[in-house]
Amino acid sequence: MKKILSLLTIAALATSCNTVKGVESTNWLGKKVTMVSVAPENGKVSATREFEKGLNLNGFEQLYPQTNFNPETVLIQYSYDRNKAKENYADDFYKEELFMEIPAKAFKKEYKDEDLQDVKLVYGKHCYCKGEAGYYKITQGTLKVDHAEKHTKVKLSFKAPHSSVIEQVEFVVE
Repeated sequence: MKKILSLLTIAALATSCNTVKGVESTNWLGKKVTMVSVAPENGKVSATREFEKGLNLNGFEQLYPQTNFNPETVLIQYSYDRNKAKENYADDFYKEELFMEIPAKAFKKEYKDEDLQDVKLVYGKHCYCKGEAGYYKITQGTLKVDHAEKHTKVKLSFKAPHSSVIEQVEFVVE
């Protein structure tokens, strides 16, 4: 009996590891996005991948990511938008987003803490929350990227400078 249960367990694990599980959707570019991490119930998450785009982080005195043309990089964006209340309230908005610039060449790599400087990785928080809103470079965490021509898989766990909803995300974008 133990052997049969062991075989069934191994078979179940083997079949469950074959595909990426998650919630599939289509982003505004018409590309398929699979959200593996659980999205918060009170909002929407989305992700995009744009070739030949990069991040210009040399804004004014504050960190403000702007996109630019760069044929050697790919720009990955992930965002969480909290749903608005049914009543009409002033300042009823909340958004968190991640910007990531990676090389256009196919690769599979893991970055940790200091290594995150090799990837332009920026976290943004937009809300009416004094002292917390703004853009921040991510310097603590773990980023796993599996980038190919057809899709990019991202798994990120990071320490946000302030309270955050999206400190752990995992998704695949075409």
